[in-house]
Amino acid sequence: MRQKLSTFIFICGPNGVGKSTVCKALHRKLTHSAWLESEWCRMINPFVLNEETIPLTIGNISGMLSSYLTCNWVDYVVFPYGFHGARQQIWTAVQRNLAEVPHRFIPITLTCSLQENTDRMKRDRRDAARIQRALASRNLYDSLPYPTIDSTKLSVNETADKVIAIVHENT
Repeated sequence: MRQKLSTFIFICGPNGVGKSTVCKALHRKLTHSAWLESEWCRMINPFVLNEETIPLTIGNISGMLSSYLTCNWVDYVVFPYGFHGARQQIWTAVQRNLAEVPHRFIPITLTCSLQENTDRMKRDRRDAARIQRALASRNLYDSLPYPTIDSTKLSVNETADKVIAIVHENT
């Protein structure tokens, strides 16, 4: 029987901003935490989002998040996500699927300067076309009503600590 609420730390932001890197640090810093990457829920070769794989991805993400959120041992569920392309549709469906799952939802937008975003993606060896697609979607995060952390001049650990501070303010 469920006795407590898990905290769902949702980190969103443009591609290449450092969401996964920060979530990895959060997972190390937060005991009794689970970290889920959306990529793990859609490992298909070749990768494509279509009328068959979108519902598969929604089910995988929803199922894993629900399982973590309802596990009494897990206090924190950390999940990075970007909204470009079909991913907004996927996220909307995942939110609907989690509506009946008791949890504390703490969304945070991670940003950095355009130059830093570009530099980070180049360090990750992303190709020029992928970088341009990512940079074109940066505006999707401008109007979100979530607390925002600008990580331009912060280390990964400093950024993770700011996330933890926001989580503690909201729990």
